[in-house]
Amino acid sequence: MKRLLLLLASLLLAEAAFAQPGNAADAAVAARLARQAMQSKAFTVGTAGPLIVAFEDPNCRFCNQLSLESAPLVAAGKLRVRVVLVAFLKPDSEGRAAGILQSADPAAAWERNEAQFNQLAEEGGYPVAQPSFETDRTLRTNLDDLKAAGQVATPTLLVCKKGQSTPSLLRGIDKGQLQSVVAGAGSVSASGGCAAK
Repeated sequence: MKRLLLLLASLLLAEAAFAQPGNAADAAVAARLARQAMQSKAFTVGTAGPLIVAFEDPNCRFCNQLSLESAPLVAAGKLRVRVVLVAFLKPDSEGRAAGILQSADPAAAWERNEAQFNQLAEEGGYPVAQPSFETDRTLRTNLDDLKAAGQVATPTLLVCKKGQSTPSLLRGIDKGQLQSVVAGAGSVSASGGCAAK
C-alpha cells in the first residue's frame, strides 16, 4: 500500500512547475539535497555543458521522458546530468537500479535502460540484479535524502539558474520544458552550490 501511495504521489507531482527557492527554508532544503546528491554514489551522463542533478527511478516514465529530451543536449555537449538513483516505484526498481549501479559503466547502463524503456509497462530496459550491501545502502540513503527534502517524486531536479548561489529544486518536469529550464543554467558544484560561470 505504501508503494502505491508513493507511486500516486510521484505521478501527481511529476507535472509540478519549476520553482526557484521562495524563501530561506526552501533554499536550505535545496542546498542540503544538492550537497547530499554530490556526495552520493551516482554517475554523470555527458562530458560537457552545465551540470544538473536528477533523482530518478529506473522504472519512471517521466524520468525516461527527461532522458529522451536531454539526449540531444548531452550529445551536443550542452548539458551534463548527474543521475542519483532511487528505487520505489515498482518491486523490481531496486534490482534494476542495482544492476545499473553495479555495472562496469553505470552511465552506459543507464542509457541502455532508457533506450530500451517499455512505456506501456512503465519498465526500464536494464536487467535486474541482486543489490550488494553497499548498493542497498546507497539506494536507501538516496531515497531518505529525497524524503527529507519534503516529497518523493521522480524526476527531482536540482538546477542552477543564472545569478543563483543555491540550486533550484524542480519536482517533475513537463514535456518540452527541459530546454527552458536549462537555458542559461550554470553547474551544480561539488559542494552542492552553484558554480560561478
